[in-house]
Amino acid sequence: MPRIFVSQSLLDAWITGNRTRLDGDLLRLPVEAGPLSLYLSPAVHIERIDGHDVDPHGLVGTVRSAQELSQMGAELYDTSVILGECAYSARPGFLAIPVGEGGVEAIFDATAWSRLVHTLGAMAG
Repeated sequence: MPRIFVSQSLLDAWITGNRTRLDGDLLRLPVEAGPLSLYLSPAVHIERIDGHDVDPHGLVGTVRSAQELSQMGAELYDTSVILGECAYSARPGFLAIPVGEGGVEAIFDATAWSRLVHTLGAMAG
């Protein structure tokens, strides 16, 4: 399953710039993307570990869903993740999973991926 990280700040810019709209958990993409939406699930991009030189959990540089973090025993607080004795700085956002009509996960060929990447790039400005 392809997973795309969309930061909260980027999502806010897309919505306030009228480039897309949010419909529940679905981000409705512009018509150029075809009949495609992105299903959004809360997640964070782990940017760094605070106060340690070593990352014992191997989280730095990864994207983790809120559900994954919960299953690991981690706690998420806005831009921080706490796991055991470790605190991490994180960028809040969403995992975006491309879905087609009816909410079914989209299967992509090279052309479809290219169209999605182009559409997301155009939305980012």
